[in-house]
Amino acid sequence: MTTNYRPLARLRRSPALLAIALLLAGCVNPNAIGVQQTGSIYGRVIDSTTQQPIFGAIVSVNSLTSVKTDTTGSFNLPRVPIGTQTLTVYANGYQTQTVPGISVIQGVPSDAGLISLQPVT
Repeated sequence: MTTNYRPLARLRRSPALLAIALLLAGCVNPNAIGVQQTGSIYGRVIDSTTQQPIFGAIVSVNSLTSVKTDTTGSFNLPRVPIGTQTLTVYANGYQTQTVPGISVIQGVPSDAGLISLQPVT
């Protein structure tokens, strides 16, 4: 005896069952299925001595994601996990700087402010 079990075919034939399945799918918490909520962090990186922007500095969050600063020293780091995060900023010729305690909230960009890097002597 062969059992031909096709639950999706049954749902397509029954509009009521399909409506219930769609309703239940909409009630699932995205975090429960692996979708992580994220926010973003922005700021600016400058040379502590000259106060000039540092182009190409690398800004990262917990080694998860990183971006480079633009010609104005500005950065915008998207897809940062919500919660309290620590930034790490480094550039050739400068000491690495960490910025702890940045609160990331979903849908609200977080300002890391002005980050000054010390030149390596």
